[in-house]
Amino acid sequence: MFSLNTTATLHHITHIPTSIPRSRVLTCLHNHDLLIRLDPELAHYEPLPSNPSASDTPSTALNAPATSTSATKSYRVTDHMHTLPKGLWDTTVTFEADITDTEDGIEWIIRAPLGLVQRTTWRVVPRASLKEDERRGEDREGILDGGKEGADGEGEWSLVEDVEIKANRVIVGTVRGKCESNWRGVHGRFLGHLKETKEGE
Repeated sequence: MFSLNTTATLHHITHIPTSIPRSRVLTCLHNHDLLIRLDPELAHYEPLPSNPSASDTPSTALNAPATSTSATKSYRVTDHMHTLPKGLWDTTVTFEADITDTEDGIEWIIRAPLGLVQRTTWRVVPRASLKEDERRGEDREGILDGGKEGADGEGEWSLVEDVEIKANRVIVGTVRGKCESNWRGVHGRFLGHLKETKEGE
């Protein structure tokens, strides 16, 4: 059952409001405590000592290459997993996460039980660099428009999340489903934090 490994990829975009500069988005992305707490199923987490096996150079496997701006930081994270198929994991699962700040965002690598490896990049990119259908900001699958401020409703920057999930087919299907059902809420909470930060300045 667990020998049939597969890979799934996800691509999500959130357009940033006009009034929020790129520097603020990057500052929030580099706040690992904030990022980890965006997880709706988080039980608790703790920082780990530096992991010598964690590369300080982010992988280029997901779309655009990224350049590291700091050493990789490691965390032990425990999530509630009540919706998993019975017997697959317990009601909670603990995994290690390596997060590396990059010039345009972060790279986040999760290593969980049963061989699950999930690699995620969050990048702040010019909206003009996206494909035409991605730039339009329609409320369609994979795109969340947070940029309805300003005369034309279009901000200059977009947050692009790319996810690669590797594991056996059962786990990949389950984790992919959870990612797809949660991403809008996660991005929405991140946008909310950006706006709160702006108002608090």
